Amino acid sequence: MKEGQTNPLRIASPKCRLFLGLLCVSIVIYTKISIVHLRNNDIEKFDSPIQDPTHNFSKYSNQAPRNQCQIIYVLGVEGAIHHGFTPILHSLALHQIDPTGQPHDVQLQPRALRSALFGRFREKRPLNDASLIRDTLSNLCPNDGRRHVIIEDSSFPCGQEGDPRGYRYPRQSEWRNMTMRQIAESEVAMNHPVNLYQFVELYGPYAQIQFVVLHRPFLETVASHMDWDGGWEGHSHLIRGFMVLLRRFLNERGVDGVTGEKIWTIVCVERLMSKFYQYQGEGGPQVDHEEWDLGRRRILSYLADFLGWSQKECKDCFDSWRERSSDKISSLQNDEIMPLLDHMKEIEGIWPPVLLESLPEQRCST
Repeated sequence: MKEGQTNPLRIASPKCRLFLGLLCVSIVIYTKISIVHLRNNDIEKFDSPIQDPTHNFSKYSNQAPRNQCQIIYVLGVEGAIHHGFTPILHSLALHQIDPTGQPHDVQLQPRALRSALFGRFREKRPLNDASLIRDTLSNLCPNDGRRHVIIEDSSFPCGQEGDPRGYRYPRQSEWRNMTMRQIAESEVAMNHPVNLYQFVELYGPYAQIQFVVLHRPFLETVASHMDWDGGWEGHSHLIRGFMVLLRRFLNERGVDGVTGEKIWTIVCVERLMSKFYQYQGEGGPQVDHEEWDLGRRRILSYLADFLGWSQKECKDCFDSWRERSSDKISSLQNDEIMPLLDHMKEIEGIWPPVLLESLPEQRCST
């Protein structure tokens, strides 16, 4: 400032100085509020279950009502014998008819659902894309007056590292070196092969989603793919990690958000096998075929009850069932079995999940 000039701030009145100070404070507060508002908007967009929040599926007449669209997911870890059980469930579904006598429209592992859930077949849209949900439901459950039954059974985990089929969230090699709880809390693992929480949240309002949980004794489960994930130890880490992940899901989302009914039941795979019904006869191990047949029929009966199906018997449901003569557990060495037994203890109380009102056939061996 040149000599002889007066500082304008010095000649300003106290009221003027107060006004200028309040103006500066107001500008700062407004700026911070705007930043917070923008950040909150970003969070809301990230957490939005459907990318187009104004989308209303009920306005599409080409989609069947919710009670005519049933999606059944056979849920279990890798090695739980999905390939053996799913044909049984599929056969039972094919025997179902509606009150008018019309058979259900049964779809096994449909491409449309696998594309939507897993991102396979080069599907680039995210799981929560409104157009993807609309297209999938219209494809699976057209409004044609029939009851649609869709069966999916991809395991957890699924596929192999570098799987050419493509998944939005593929299997990770680092999982083999992580603890079971680290895997269960991994963002990629929670989305592999699909985020079950989002699946139920996005499709549950428009389709009846139910889970048939499969359990096979732990050692048999691990031994069935013991060469995967770098060997038995790495594979055991993955299996236990996904057991924790699946159990958390069943605990937190075990009830239908529309009806309030339980959305899962369990099948103990060992009760489908002949060796469960063996006894020591005069000539060696014998199978009680009467008890074996009765046990299988009871399983079909409670499955039909749970799924709301009228036909509870199925003579050809087990035609595709095959049992291996070799026992994979016998191929495990002593230095492998002992650590695996320790691993098995770590999942006590976690897996298998237990129904509060379970039938004898639903009390699984560990």
